[in-house]
Amino acid sequence: MSKIVSKALDILSAFSVDHPSLRPDELAKISNIPLSTIYRFLNGLLKAGCLTKDSSSQRYRLGSAMLRLARVAEAGLDFRMLAIPWVEKLFKRTGETIYLVVRNGESWLCLESRMRAGVGIRLLVRPGETAPIYAGCPGKVLLAFLGDSEINDLLNRIQLFKITPRTVADRRKLLKQLADIRARGYHYSQGEYVPGAWGLGAPILNAHGTAEAAIVISGVLQGGRPPIHELTKILLEATQNISEKLGYIPLVNKREEVKSNSLGSNFGQSQKPSNRI
Repeated sequence: MSKIVSKALDILSAFSVDHPSLRPDELAKISNIPLSTIYRFLNGLLKAGCLTKDSSSQRYRLGSAMLRLARVAEAGLDFRMLAIPWVEKLFKRTGETIYLVVRNGESWLCLESRMRAGVGIRLLVRPGETAPIYAGCPGKVLLAFLGDSEINDLLNRIQLFKITPRTVADRRKLLKQLADIRARGYHYSQGEYVPGAWGLGAPILNAHGTAEAAIVISGVLQGGRPPIHELTKILLEATQNISEKLGYIPLVNKREEVKSNSLGSNFGQSQKPSNRI
């Protein structure tokens, strides 16, 4: 990627739900780009419709061109139309917080969320928010269903560190956990990203067996372990239904599938992609 394109993307990425409008000096601080460079880019981004400017406040916002691109991107997310009704159904059936997430580079990105009322800690990850892909249930479910070489390449680019005391920041342990997730088809975690919270997630698989997205049920640890067995049945009903509509064909014999999986103890070391559960 050229430096010019990279800087333009850094400027556009400075805007967020919490900061929908920014002054040039704020853009410089958030993007870590010199103010003089910010001014050079602003005119071009204004002409392209990527930004708009409020002349009275001298603040900038994302423009109509970004909205058009967002709509084009959203139109390509066929799984989203299939998944959102299941997100609503899971929320009504479980009463817990539900997320629909996708991979976004080295992070997981929340597309949709429904939150249980009266939760004492901040469980809700709002649409558009991201988190490191290796931390917590959502990212691990997405990560586990990439090809082996892609997982290795991704882990070579990121630094693993503990977000909470329960975050797995050791590469060998993480790879073993990802192998277990792929063999099992879902993942349950406690306090890996938010202390005091639990998450149960499963992938939405495409025809190639890779994860288009994941659905996660999340709640607060209160007086014991949640009813994981019952919740897993409900969750897998949703994700398997969506996956089959996307063209994924599950193997009939799960035990034979796990045995034939190329991951095993060599997961994360083989350079040949393997996309089966």
